[in-house]
Amino acid sequence: MTPPSRHTGALAAGLAALVAPVLIATPAAASSTSNEVVYTVDDDNDGIYSIVLRDLASRGVTTVLPADTTNEYLYDEPELSPDGERIAFSTDRGGSTEFEEGIAVVNRDGSGFRRVTTPPSTADSFSVDVGAAWSPDGSRLLFTRITVTTPAGTTEETVDTALLTVPAAGGTPTGLVGGENGYTGDWSPDGSKIVLADVVNATTDDSGPLRVVNSDGSGGAVTLGSGVTGYSPAWSPDGSTIAYATVTTRDTDTTRGQDVAHIATVPATGGSAKILAPTRPTSAPTVAEYPAWSPDGESILYDLYGYSDVDDFPPGDLWAVDKEGRRAGRVTTTPGDEAQPHVHGPVPAAVSAGTESTYVPVTPKRVLDTREGTGGAPQRKLGPQETVTLAVRGLQTEPTAVPADATAVVLNVTVTGTTAATDVRAYPSGGTTSTSSLNAGAGDTVPNLVTVALGSDGGVTLRNTAGQTHLFADIAGYYVPAGAGNGFSALDPARILDTRSGVGAPQAKVAAAEFVEVQVKGTLPTAEQGRTVTVPADARAVVLNVTATSATAGTDVRVYPPAADGAFPRVSNLNLRAGQTVANLVTVAVGEGGTVRLRNSGGSVNLIADIAGYYSPSATGRFVPVTPSRFLDTRNGVGAAPIPVTAEGFVDLKVAGARGVPAGATAAVLNLTGTGVSASTDVRGYPSGAAGIPTVSNLNLIRGATRANAAIVKTGTDGRIRIRNAGGQLNLIGDLAGYMIG
Repeated sequence: MTPPSRHTGALAAGLAALVAPVLIATPAAASSTSNEVVYTVDDDNDGIYSIVLRDLASRGVTTVLPADTTNEYLYDEPELSPDGERIAFSTDRGGSTEFEEGIAVVNRDGSGFRRVTTPPSTADSFSVDVGAAWSPDGSRLLFTRITVTTPAGTTEETVDTALLTVPAAGGTPTGLVGGENGYTGDWSPDGSKIVLADVVNATTDDSGPLRVVNSDGSGGAVTLGSGVTGYSPAWSPDGSTIAYATVTTRDTDTTRGQDVAHIATVPATGGSAKILAPTRPTSAPTVAEYPAWSPDGESILYDLYGYSDVDDFPPGDLWAVDKEGRRAGRVTTTPGDEAQPHVHGPVPAAVSAGTESTYVPVTPKRVLDTREGTGGAPQRKLGPQETVTLAVRGLQTEPTAVPADATAVVLNVTVTGTTAATDVRAYPSGGTTSTSSLNAGAGDTVPNLVTVALGSDGGVTLRNTAGQTHLFADIAGYYVPAGAGNGFSALDPARILDTRSGVGAPQAKVAAAEFVEVQVKGTLPTAEQGRTVTVPADARAVVLNVTATSATAGTDVRVYPPAADGAFPRVSNLNLRAGQTVANLVTVAVGEGGTVRLRNSGGSVNLIADIAGYYSPSATGRFVPVTPSRFLDTRNGVGAAPIPVTAEGFVDLKVAGARGVPAGATAAVLNLTGTGVSASTDVRGYPSGAAGIPTVSNLNLIRGATRANAAIVKTGTDGRIRIRNAGGQLNLIGDLAGYMIG
């Protein structure tokens, strides 16, 4: 036998007498922006479950149907309709006889209860209907009918299963052709096919080979692969993969029956199974079942529980695992039992891509400052939700003005004098965005490099979310249609400067009003023993992640091409207090000698620089700006499982080949944010599949911090970038500003 599923356990306990339904009214509406999960909850571990909705972003929980301790109704296997407005589930509520568990539907606020199926019964048999699954258009429900027969004069039971469909509005169920022995199933995203577990002997086992049949009854069944055996299959949103529960270890003590079940995946066209190892988190026997895909198909939620010698209904939690099975963790943690999840949310939209562009670096220049009222800004702090728009096209820069065909701009944006925790959002003028470009606490001075597509009027808008803050911006360069500027070449990230160890400069702190001059062209030594990186002689600008650490006093750091007269620009790239470690991405023009300077203003400080790429006339990479789009949020299951990233853990974020980004994209331009930080750590971005962990960092965070930093990261051969957390745990957010192709 497979492990006792939630439904099987409920059957074994027997069904209660039924009375008229009670309607619940709680405000709820399907979210258009956030992922949510519907599931069952047994707070008291007594086998009586409620149905609840959890918003994965806010973690707020709404009860749809409360546990009925008077009538002990069964509420099993809830699933949200494609529009998020209705929930189908199996229940004995509203039945007329004992054991009459059928499919029912309620509105998401618990109102409008109605039975959709009434299973048949005879003198020697009874049936239950379970495992409802909505068709993609919301018109029909697929379900499993389990029939238990005890012939007269015997005590021997036999169990048979079959898959049927029924109109969601109610009507006569129809047997699924090819589903005569089916147990649990799911629709393909286009509704043309159904995957099911083909049970060989339902009396002794409720798992079987996974097969695919046509939903219209035509054609024959196709087995997904040799040894692909399990139950509760779930089809991924893109149609490529089937997730399912599978027994991986049989308990040799059949009277105890403590089998182990994992979540596994298999290509929807058939092939070899992939067991997701982290879905068994300890050596103890555990059951992972009821897999449910996130709307973007990058993670799977599931039900995990262990066995108990004392509990008839052992407690469990909802867990999540990344699609590739590299990390897993709890989504819910309570003394009770959370089970049978189903996830719903908006399918992430394809990016709104702009023109393929190349880069023109300029001498850094301050172009907006609310302290002085320049750049179209008022001479005062910006208030909550107040915006200021910078006209970029036509800006006077050195060596030339920003032209009328400019497509995007690179700005170092800084907030200072903040009166409350806030975020600043940069986006094309005339538009809106829900993504943030930098995050600051009250009293902070925080910079961040932003790459922003220009609006139709040639501008960008900067928006303050909360409190009062001053805001200033320094231009580093701009993009123009391909051919007029410099192409980009991504590099595997490498440390080319570290004054702590003497890489790229003397082993000494940089004193006040002093600078280090760093060679950024040619064959450059790195902090990794024996490794060099090469930047060609025609490079016009380089992309560096610059970090300042061990500052003895409040200071700013300025990165710029050397000038013959020794002058330095009136800009800043990093701002930090004594003792802080702060990083910021810098795109900087290269000086005549192939160098750039990093100048410290006050006290003394150690400086570090990691190179991510360069721009040159001979480089073929073109930048494609996009309207800022959230590609990663480990808080709510965008781009990865909705669980924090633990120490030495990582997320492999799919960029190339996802959401309209071409599969051949060579690098991602991201704004990375860390939040919910439990201990001081650093975050590193690099190509997935890299041979080792590079000696670089993109974010440096202390406990409790929320900080952002821009990053340009080369993609791996699978189109993913790896984002690694060094210590403690934190949530990661990644907003795509554009990508490189060619």
